[in-house]
Amino acid sequence: MNRKFCIIFICLLVVFLSTLPRLSAKEQAIEDFISQIQKFLEAKDINSYLNAFSPEIRNEEKEFIANYLDKLQMERISFYKVNRGIQTEGEPKLYFQVLYQNSYSAVVEVWQLLLDRIGGQWQIKKKDVTGYVGVLYKIKIPSERIERVESIEIEHVDIKLSFRDAILFYDNIPGLKTALLVIGKGHLYFSPSNSEEKHQLELIYKNRFLEDKLEYAFLRFSDTFFQSNVKINKGLDKKDIPVSQQETNKALSLFTKHYPRSFTIENSLNGELLSFLPQGNEAVFEFKGKKTGDLTYIYYPFAKEEVNLYNSTSKRFINLYSPQEEDGKRKFYIAFSPKFDVENYQIDLDFNPKESYLSAKAKIEVVPQVGLLDGVKFSFNPMLEILRIYDEEGRELFYTQDKLRKILYIYFINPPGKGKSYSIEIFYRGRLELPQETSDVIPGLQFSDTTISVPHKYDSYLLSQAASWYPSPSNEDSFTARLKIIIPPDYTCVSNGELVEQGKLNGMPQVVEIEKMGSSVCIFETRYPVKALSFIVGKFNKIKEDSDPLPVQVFASADVLLQSKALYEETKNILQFYQSRFGAFPYEKLSIIQRLWSTSGGHSPAAFVVLNELPRAGDSRPLVNVESPIDLSRWKEYFIAHEIAHQWWGQGVTWATYHDQWLSEGLAQFSAVLYLRMRHNERVFSDILKRFSQWTEKKSKWGPITLGSRLSYWDFEAYQAIVYNKASLALNMLLDLLGEETFFACLREFFNIYKYGAASTNDFMRTMEKVSGKDLKLFFKTWFDSHLLPEVKVTHSIEKKEDGYLLKFRIGQLKEVFLFPLWLEWRENGKRTIEKVIVSERNSEFAFPIKNKPEKVKVNPDRAVPGRFF
Repeated sequence: MNRKFCIIFICLLVVFLSTLPRLSAKEQAIEDFISQIQKFLEAKDINSYLNAFSPEIRNEEKEFIANYLDKLQMERISFYKVNRGIQTEGEPKLYFQVLYQNSYSAVVEVWQLLLDRIGGQWQIKKKDVTGYVGVLYKIKIPSERIERVESIEIEHVDIKLSFRDAILFYDNIPGLKTALLVIGKGHLYFSPSNSEEKHQLELIYKNRFLEDKLEYAFLRFSDTFFQSNVKINKGLDKKDIPVSQQETNKALSLFTKHYPRSFTIENSLNGELLSFLPQGNEAVFEFKGKKTGDLTYIYYPFAKEEVNLYNSTSKRFINLYSPQEEDGKRKFYIAFSPKFDVENYQIDLDFNPKESYLSAKAKIEVVPQVGLLDGVKFSFNPMLEILRIYDEEGRELFYTQDKLRKILYIYFINPPGKGKSYSIEIFYRGRLELPQETSDVIPGLQFSDTTISVPHKYDSYLLSQAASWYPSPSNEDSFTARLKIIIPPDYTCVSNGELVEQGKLNGMPQVVEIEKMGSSVCIFETRYPVKALSFIVGKFNKIKEDSDPLPVQVFASADVLLQSKALYEETKNILQFYQSRFGAFPYEKLSIIQRLWSTSGGHSPAAFVVLNELPRAGDSRPLVNVESPIDLSRWKEYFIAHEIAHQWWGQGVTWATYHDQWLSEGLAQFSAVLYLRMRHNERVFSDILKRFSQWTEKKSKWGPITLGSRLSYWDFEAYQAIVYNKASLALNMLLDLLGEETFFACLREFFNIYKYGAASTNDFMRTMEKVSGKDLKLFFKTWFDSHLLPEVKVTHSIEKKEDGYLLKFRIGQLKEVFLFPLWLEWRENGKRTIEKVIVSERNSEFAFPIKNKPEKVKVNPDRAVPGRFF
């Protein structure tokens, strides 16, 4: 470090230290008083601690503390102040988070202390417990409870685990059995009671049930579950066989691996892992099979789909369903409304693109939907460090994190009441690995790095919902937002909403901001609700901009070779086409960004679209052409048409659960094909239908449309072929069933009802039925909820009549009965004739009187209906 830099650094440090706030004499006295209280508690000097209270409440406090020390047997008490500052006007009021601990449990409370000065000394005049997290546990295995047994059986719903010659390692919670590690000769039997889930097992494991040998099982359950669902045969000859150190070490290793994965959170006070106890029939079984590998069985009785079988190694769902009752009926499910709505975000963010590093303050406004809201839950990236969380009164809040599931829990000091808007502030920072987007996105061609002598540098950074870069609602919620984003001066930022302010950081209000001088500041505001916040940063040039009638901007990064001004005109045409079919564009503006990327395709957050362009070789051709079920890039309008459609389907209306994901991808694919049909001709439309049917027939066995993203876990092409293409075909059939005018009236009504909200497949079906006046239950049951396709035998005959001919068709559905429109084609005197019939019965007949003898009779000529026709 040179002398000149040292002098500058010391000067800056002096300036910085001089700006730090100083405590007044009164504030310092209160700080000293609180420090004494904390020391008394930590030393368990209860008499000295009680002397800090006024005589009127001293006995009450004595009983209160005795309850924790004697009854709950807490061994340590720690104080954490939550005030940003000390209220010096009137009677000082302070808030503290108090952590009680012993070797196996912990309790967190929030205290409000009202102070009074008596005889020159501070005393606690009043104490209120305003927040209570409840009892949390410190689960440990191995504990003192270990036993060898002849056998053990754990049976629940559709699964059975059994072990012979086993060692049982119990948890350390006195009087309860809530965790159990079993090591021995085990056996697994699992057979889902849902027929579609049996089909999934058969696809993955070539059998409709799972049976395997097990090495061990780690189990979490309630004590009542243990009493009801676990059977142990201890065996007299096993009792006195000691457990070796090697076996104990193995138990510790397995426990360390599995414990953080279920019912476990990290708390903000000391970073320790704490556990909730499972309730009722809640259970998690983790085990390793000889053939199946690491599996996790989860039963959560308050979910729509209570049973979850998960492959922990590949991180893929195998089964997810609600068990069938013995009479074949499904269990009754009670839906709980969300405890709170997110109303607004105000985020100040400093982003360093080169390091993918951000530091941010997020002010979140929530509205409780219950009587008293004790806390909130958000999705949040565990790679980001939380510095502090404050409520709207500046009090620091206790929080916990489930880092495995990327969930942040925040607990209030004073629970706000129903309907009252309440805000919190979260300060955080960290470096992010930007993931690949998976929602409202369409992948296209890709290239191989091995074909490029000099690797390309991709200087653009998209932070979308997939990155979890801000604390976002864990359920589908829509909100407004204001984003203030600071970026280096040579970068451009595009985000949700409209850019309401832009400038440079030229002032120097704080020493820590010196390095940011000259940076760009962009402020975006959303007037309409969005489901997620996203922004992209890059070295973009603005190609064209227009605000009549809807603001449209087109940007391109400097390394994009073909910066297309025609893209602007195409965008305007697509918007006009979609608005005539679906209704008004749902956001303030639309920005289109072209960037260089390793895959083609794009992503569509609210109010902007990112289009990826592949690096090109010297001959200006894509380096590798990879076949994909959904790739229609031979028509250059396809990607932009699909992504703009997401502004209605996926953003304007989003999907409620993974079962309903087709409401985004299927409707966007259908919309893009509609546009290509209009933009080109019927031959193009026919080619697309045939391609979609070919892929649907090839991949349909993997599951129904409503299996959604689960299809991608085992065959990504199946996910694309079914959720994108089969759904698009089904929507096209629905259009043919209802007629164009009625169909688009249904779509507009559906969009208006669920705009800025989440919808389900049933919501879509009910809207279609209501507007059209038709019963569509059979249509949705067979096309959306089944992996099967029609098998149809069609024969035709020609009868000579006095005034011409009678062309007859006999249509028989050999297996499942579907509802679908069927196009029939023939030629008369060289002229093409096409007619539509509605097939809804197992056997149907249709007759057409014609003047000339028909030739070249075809059934389903464009393959608009996937399946077997013979």
